[in-house]
Amino acid sequence: MKRKRMLSLLIAIAALLSLVTAALAGGWSLVTVRDFPDFAVAGKPLNMTFTAWVPSLEPLSNLHPTVRATNAKGLTVRAVANPGIAMGDFTATLTLPEPGDWVIAFDTEYKDAATMPPLKVIASGAPKPSPSSLAAQGLRLFTTKGCNGCHLHPRVKAGRSYGPDLTDKRFSAEYLQRFLADPSIAPEPGVICSGGSCGEPYAMPNLGLRNSEIDALVAFLMER
Repeated sequence: MKRKRMLSLLIAIAALLSLVTAALAGGWSLVTVRDFPDFAVAGKPLNMTFTAWVPSLEPLSNLHPTVRATNAKGLTVRAVANPGIAMGDFTATLTLPEPGDWVIAFDTEYKDAATMPPLKVIASGAPKPSPSSLAAQGLRLFTTKGCNGCHLHPRVKAGRSYGPDLTDKRFSAEYLQRFLADPSIAPEPGVICSGGSCGEPYAMPNLGLRNSEIDALVAFLMER
């Protein structure tokens, strides 16, 4: 009886360690949305182009991702994503039927691999929403570009601590501008610990950010 209990305990520990190792070694998928809109128009097709990849910078192939949009009433719209030309690239077309705030989530190799900030949907012919501040745009980009897939930030609810925690990090605007344009200028981070286990993280990827996106992210990260 004791041997059975010991065997069960060893199996459970082995399973837990495998999950921790997978997490620390990049065994989770990330989603980077190419152009997440500031708003959408009800009844008008909305193309969501994104890349599904892992922190080892390898794009995920042989996937059949779906994209879901849900509003406050619980109404859900789903779309199957079609593969693009480059490996790991996909596009899904959503038509959101009514105005309001909609939350878009991506199911890749995992359900809810990424969840975007609420998207405001306006009625056809309604005035466009006022533009957000540069820092507010950066806050949204932190999620839509997948930064929260590896980093924690106090203003972003859904974050992972598989990369450096940005909670108390402070950088100069000049350094952030250069680093976000070319992450290779910084040395690879050392050992990162999460949940009592430690591992060596992957290097920060180059997301191919546009200058306007870099400016917004810098504004957000420089906020106090």
